[in-house]
Amino acid sequence: MTRYAGRIAGTIAALLAIAAPTAAAQERGRTTPQTDRTVTVTKGARLSVTNDAGEVVLRTWERDSVRVLATHNSRVTIDIQATANIVTVRGRASGGPPGGIDYEITAPAWLPVKVSGQFIYIGIEGVQNEVSAETVRGDIVVKGGSGFVTAKSIDGEVIVEDAKGRINVSTVNEGIRITGASGDVTADSTNGDITLSKVDARSLEVTTV
Repeated sequence: MTRYAGRIAGTIAALLAIAAPTAAAQERGRTTPQTDRTVTVTKGARLSVTNDAGEVVLRTWERDSVRVLATHNSRVTIDIQATANIVTVRGRASGGPPGGIDYEITAPAWLPVKVSGQFIYIGIEGVQNEVSAETVRGDIVVKGGSGFVTAKSIDGEVIVEDAKGRINVSTVNEGIRITGASGDVTADSTNGDITLSKVDARSLEVTTV
């Protein structure tokens, strides 16, 4: 949860990061209660994860199932809803917002993935389908993805590697690095560097202010 704290000093997120060690000392339940649940998925489904604060790290395996391992405090319940079309994952808490949640998710490589949040780090690796990763403050690292690949952060570095298809990457206050991408590439930064290497693009649009 602290990977992005250095980038948001002076903001609400920074205050939360400063308070986190104290809260952890007062309530060790943050690291003890864990959700560990696996649900079966079929082709045609997609995964949607929402997290206000913390991190979401997703990797892939060969099984047609999604495993959600979450670390959180004792007030939080991880709500996992699975239908034939979509698996949704979000945290809910009694008596207020859920606070920081760290997810480690394993999913089949063919599953389209959408991850969104406010103050979160997002790391996605090995997905061979559509990827959407959006956060307000936090870094994003996407390795893989095909079809539509979107990675957007308002205040965080965005790194995309080996994506294929229509790739849309943007950030406001940090840099962008795209490596090994192919297809139609759009990269937009308002206040940061953009670095592209080993890119095989049918169309390429790069803007920075």
